[in-house]
Amino acid sequence: MSQNDLQNTLWQQRDNLQIKAELCNVLYERELARLAKDPDITLVKLKRTMLSLPFYIGRAAENVVNTYSPLDLDSSNASWLSRQSPQPFSVKANAEKTVEFYQNSSQIALVVPISIDIYGIECVVLDSIDEIDVKNNRVHCNQHGWFNYDGSELDPISGERKLLLKPGKPVMSAACCGHQWKNLQKNSARALSLRELLLATRVNWHNFSKLVAAK
Repeated sequence: MSQNDLQNTLWQQRDNLQIKAELCNVLYERELARLAKDPDITLVKLKRTMLSLPFYIGRAAENVVNTYSPLDLDSSNASWLSRQSPQPFSVKANAEKTVEFYQNSSQIALVVPISIDIYGIECVVLDSIDEIDVKNNRVHCNQHGWFNYDGSELDPISGERKLLLKPGKPVMSAACCGHQWKNLQKNSARALSLRELLLATRVNWHNFSKLVAAK
């Protein structure tokens, strides 16, 4: 390795360390604020969460820095940036194409987008498939429950509407960037949870129907 190559490598490593430090700081602040506002958290759960927090925050920061993404990273806010769609993706959803995708590409651990509308405020969140019911044409997502292959939810909650979407670059970008809409108009972006941030680093941007190769 030449002197110039070595110098470039050292600078890159230094830049990565700075980005990781910024990400860790923001994520600690975000998670501590979330825990402080959680009215249902018990002392036992709080202690368990605090013990595991350094591991998951460190892992998230490492993955964000080392995983390919076409999106611009704002490390000072632990978020990604991209152009926002004028309309929410539930308006654009095509049931036939959604059915075709999940019939052909459903697999355990696949990261998928879900539109969630709560009293007129809509966003796209990331979740992962943890169960597949081929006989009944449905999949179960780890956090958000059962969906038919056409995207419709099986157990709706009053005031909340969920729709499983077909992955694609625009919708996955919206999920990773925290884009939101209020009454079908653009709204300010939300911060991703630590869980979503980790899921975002598992998105295969080259082929949304495939898992990211294990490192």
